[in-house]
Amino acid sequence: MHIVTTGEGDASSPRTTRPLSTVLKALALLDFLADLDEPVRVSALARTVGASRGEVHRHLVTLEAAGWMEQLPDGSYRLTLRPAHLGHTALRQAGVGERTAPLLAEAARACGEVVSIAVLDADTARVVQRAEPGRALHATLLLGDRLGLRSSATGRLLYALADAETAGALARLGVPLPPEDDVALIRSTGWATSTDDAEDGIAAVAVPLCREDGRTVAALSVHGPRERITSTGALAVLRPLTRNIEPLLRLDGTAFGLRA
Repeated sequence: MHIVTTGEGDASSPRTTRPLSTVLKALALLDFLADLDEPVRVSALARTVGASRGEVHRHLVTLEAAGWMEQLPDGSYRLTLRPAHLGHTALRQAGVGERTAPLLAEAARACGEVVSIAVLDADTARVVQRAEPGRALHATLLLGDRLGLRSSATGRLLYALADAETAGALARLGVPLPPEDDVALIRSTGWATSTDDAEDGIAAVAVPLCREDGRTVAALSVHGPRERITSTGALAVLRPLTRNIEPLLRLDGTAFGLRA
C-alpha cells in the first residue's frame, strides 16, 4: 500500500489514498515494454497484455506526449532514452554508483572481467551497477539488463537465498527456476555459477550482498568468457569485495532504487 500525505492536518498521521488506476496501467505497460527487444505495434501489444486496442493506444499516445515513447514511420512504438535517464538518476540518488563504482572498477581491473551488482526485480535479476576492466571485451553485460533466475549466476543465487514468501510467489507465477538440488547446493556453499547449458559462451560466478541480519538483498558477480572464468579465481575477487561493499551500503530494497 502506498501512503500519500497531504499538506493538511498532522503530517505524522498520513491518510491512505487510492492510487490512480490509469497511471498504474501506464507504468505496468512501461515495465512490459522494457522487456522487448524490438518496436511493437498497438494490436500486438494489446493482445499480449490482454487489454483493448483503444486502451493500449491511449496509453502509448500519452507516454509519447510525455517523452517516454516514440512512434516510428511504420506505426510501431518503442521506448525513448528517457527511462534510461530516470534509471541512472535513481541509482545516483540512492548512492549506489557513488559508493560502489571505485570498488567495482578496481575489482574489474584485477580480474580482467565485468563485475556487477544485481537485485531481484519481480521475476528476474536486474543489473543496477557494473564496471569494466578497461579493455575490449567480447562479453557484454549492460546496466539495466535483466537475467533469468534459472540459468544466470545472479538469478540463481538471488532465488536460492530469497525468503520463503518470495520464492513461493515466484514458483506460483510459473517463472523458470533452478532445480531444487542446485538451490540446496547454492544455499550450502553461499555462491552460484551460471549453468552449463548457456549457448553464448559466457559464464559468471555470483556471491550475495547481505544486511546485518543476514538477509540477501543483492548479488555481486564476475561475468566473462567461459574459458576465462573459474570459480576459484572469481571468488578470490568477489569475497574481499563483498566485505568492502556491504558496510558502505544501506542494504535494503530502496538502496538500489527499487521497491522492497
